[in-house]
Amino acid sequence: MTRDDLPGRPDAGDLSPSAAKQAFLAHLESIRKRYLPEVLALLDDVLREAELGDSGLAEMCRYHFETGGKRLRALLPLLVADCLGEDPAKAVAMGAACEMLHNATLVHDDVQDGDEARRGRETVWHRFGVARAINLGDAMFYFTLLLAQRAPVSGERRAALARRMLMETLKVIDGQEQEFALRASSRPSMARYFDMIEGKTARFFVLAMAGSAELFGREARIIDGLTEGARQLGILFQVQDDVLDLYGDKGRDQRGSDIAEGKRSVLAVHALENAPPDEARWLCEVLDKDRAATSPADVERVAGLFDRLGSLPFAVREMHARREAALAAVAALGQASLSAMMQGISETVLEPIRDLV
Repeated sequence: MTRDDLPGRPDAGDLSPSAAKQAFLAHLESIRKRYLPEVLALLDDVLREAELGDSGLAEMCRYHFETGGKRLRALLPLLVADCLGEDPAKAVAMGAACEMLHNATLVHDDVQDGDEARRGRETVWHRFGVARAINLGDAMFYFTLLLAQRAPVSGERRAALARRMLMETLKVIDGQEQEFALRASSRPSMARYFDMIEGKTARFFVLAMAGSAELFGREARIIDGLTEGARQLGILFQVQDDVLDLYGDKGRDQRGSDIAEGKRSVLAVHALENAPPDEARWLCEVLDKDRAATSPADVERVAGLFDRLGSLPFAVREMHARREAALAAVAALGQASLSAMMQGISETVLEPIRDLV
């Protein structure tokens, strides 16, 4: 299949939410079939290029990638390229770099959160040890830059891509650090929560989407519009993920795993901000328990508190607002293919909790 064989890019038009989702998924699948093998081959190629010897870094990296995943962050730069009328093949290296960067943070997140399994397999730290997992995550940040150097564009644009990746990575790490600060607060604010997820989650979407436009030399207006749209989309994604943990199927060991982890999700922060002092103190006590000591009864009682305080309706309203903001930011660019992509992505993000929203 060549680029000319790809199905036509969807046009936003007046598509219903269901039609927008289906059009996006068809477009995404065409990109996936044509280019994902190249992305994955490049990920493996950079391990050989690094000439790592017998340290075990390559083995651990391959093991981690074998856990799978949707590879959305790998494909988004290619989707944006196609919507801009560019050859997606020229974004393969960027897609591989985005995927490597995302997975570097997952390796470190698993260590910090104490997660023993990811997608049904042992996490790297649980299989190989904490120290070696930290080494792998560190190495993967550098693999990211090696991949970015493979982009078939001018040296100036490669340098700009590397700088964007460095800056977005720092924002992601800062967001992760803000999460720990949030956990230390007995009455965290929603403003701090949104600051945290804008760094930890949304910057990956900004990198993949606005970074792709920058890679192809688009004007500042396009880059800025995609930056804002991707920022809002990333916040939508994280709020949906927080809700899914308690009210949907996140594919984890138990309902409400975020509660057992002590995570300050959108639901928890809303409750802590709005609960009477005694209930807020109790909620903090549950969230701060050792993970293994949190019982299913604790989770159900916390869920009941969320229900009484209206935390889920708040999150649903926030998701609708972020979706509308993302669509508006991209619609202002006047490019139907980009609008269709944003509409389709947002509907796909919401699909797992469609009955709630």
